[in-house]
Amino acid sequence: MLKVVIDTNLLIDGAADFYSYCSRILDAVIAGQIEAFANRATLRENQFITPKKITDSSYLNKLTFYFDAVRLVENSEKAFASEDEQDNKLLESAVASNADFLITSDHHLLKLENYHGTKIVRPEEFWNIYQDKTSDGWKEWLKKFIS
Repeated sequence: MLKVVIDTNLLIDGAADFYSYCSRILDAVIAGQIEAFANRATLRENQFITPKKITDSSYLNKLTFYFDAVRLVENSEKAFASEDEQDNKLLESAVASNADFLITSDHHLLKLENYHGTKIVRPEEFWNIYQDKTSDGWKEWLKKFIS
């Protein structure tokens, strides 16, 4: 199973379109098909910021399920790689969880491309990789909306 760290911008962007890559990724985490990790600082930030930026109550409810699915990690080392100091906590979560991917739209993080073995990608790039690795990925996602 793929292990990921998800940036706050993905959580917010997912509210704009229920069928977006961001929203699909969250659905896969909630369904237990992808493992998402965060340290306490990141999870607190997510839970604080998302209700301020999102007004759709059904999407906020979806985020509650997502937050319940996130696995907490303790940072094993400090990161100083990003130009934006606030992004380093995501890199720390990636290292602590040995994540395969850090999913973000943040240009500071995307510039790094890779950090200690974690590939840093945009949501659409991750979704395409995920679909290639799991041949039933699209079918599973579509089943939720047909039934």
